[in-house]
Amino acid sequence: MIFGRAGFFPVLFIVILLPLSFSGCRTWSSREEKAAQAFNDGNRYRESGQLEEALEAYGIALEQNPGMASAVYNSALVLVELGRSGEALELLHSLNQQDPENLTILRAMAWAAWKDGRVQASLDYSLSVLIRSPGDVDALRFASDVYDASDRAAEAVSLRKRLLEIQGDEDSRMDLARTLMLAEYYHEALENLRTILIKDNQNEEALLMASRAAEELGLFEEAVSYLLKLTDSEEEEDGEIWWRIAELRLNKTGNYDAGLKALEASLDEGFSDEDAMAALLAESPEAVRANIRTILSESR
Repeated sequence: MIFGRAGFFPVLFIVILLPLSFSGCRTWSSREEKAAQAFNDGNRYRESGQLEEALEAYGIALEQNPGMASAVYNSALVLVELGRSGEALELLHSLNQQDPENLTILRAMAWAAWKDGRVQASLDYSLSVLIRSPGDVDALRFASDVYDASDRAAEAVSLRKRLLEIQGDEDSRMDLARTLMLAEYYHEALENLRTILIKDNQNEEALLMASRAAEELGLFEEAVSYLLKLTDSEEEEDGEIWWRIAELRLNKTGNYDAGLKALEASLDEGFSDEDAMAALLAESPEAVRANIRTILSESR
């Protein structure tokens, strides 16, 4: 059901494939040149999705130059992608001990810990980035996503608000609205969704969330208005949307004529949930049950 409680969102995090960097103008040794070649081969393999080959190439680079931190780091990223996040964390931990202030390593540790199922460790690494760099957009977004996915959306709200302050774009406001909905902060969510819809009144996700938030706040006519905007879309109409309009009209706003028309529209659009039909018939006011029963009977 599109009107059920929203599930968690996928965690999106930027992990950087380190290129080979070199300083000064000294002449490389033969071993360093072989290490550099193998390292660059590993990067090409990883970019083309050949992960096992990439890991082998980074291993060759480290055989030639055991101190090549970029090869260790990139090996860790590949291990995560291969489902070997525990091994990746060991490598990243060794790099972190050598360079504890390196935010790139800390971000990668957060990602690897998340993929390894270590939620609190993932958050701890992200928050370590934010202690050092409070405006780090990637860490703010990642920690927020982890909180959302861990059913701790209330803890993500302040991070989402900081992201919105930094970026000021509609994507950040939508992310904040999603988190506010997960946290059941419906009043604040609706305020943000109204702002979004002023600029884009056909944003389907925003309309659906705004309808649910308005309903939770007892603003049933407003909830209906958002759903009606969805039925004006050029996309194929959704019987479930008309069904929800019918439920609100019949059980909340008392607009029975409009509710019965919405019920007919939902059935015309293919709505066929028998349990929902039985519940509507049982919950609707006595004054319209006969009409509802007739419409449902005719649809069958």
